[in-house]
Amino acid sequence: MRQTILLVFALYLPLSESATLHIENQSRYIAVIIDYPAGYPCAPDRQNVRPCLILPLAATSYELPEAEALSAVLRFISLPATSNVALGDLKKHVFKSTGDFTYQPLGALKYEQVKCEIPMEEGISITIILVGVMDKACEKGTDRRLSWVYKRNDVDLKFIIKDLPAKPHPRPL
Repeated sequence: MRQTILLVFALYLPLSESATLHIENQSRYIAVIIDYPAGYPCAPDRQNVRPCLILPLAATSYELPEAEALSAVLRFISLPATSNVALGDLKKHVFKSTGDFTYQPLGALKYEQVKCEIPMEEGISITIILVGVMDKACEKGTDRRLSWVYKRNDVDLKFIIKDLPAKPHPRPL
């Protein structure tokens, strides 16, 4: 009887890394809706915005696609008492300032492509971090749309939203 030895070789190829979008909402009063026209990576149905809603004092992460460009809008909202509401009702509380970013995974990152402004009247600050590359606090106030362009599929993108300190009211004499 002849013995047969079977050798099995397994070739392990690690999956390629793709970038991750992190949104850290440190505000106590403002929530963020991520609005993707294509519905990726979070796709709300018409009744419930839960997959795309970042509540106050919460954080979430999404893996970004490796081969396709992605555009999204961050909508800042004053959250009503209950957060379990329909999308149409929630959009009644949206501020006029929104933030939008375009993610293009091909090509080299250029710093001038990362632009950053903060809404003037909403009482929040925004910090954009390209993890391991740059950390930029948004300083210039605007009442227009906010815009970021981000090109790299191997660098994570992180937004941090915080409350600004309240301005003291002048005392009457």
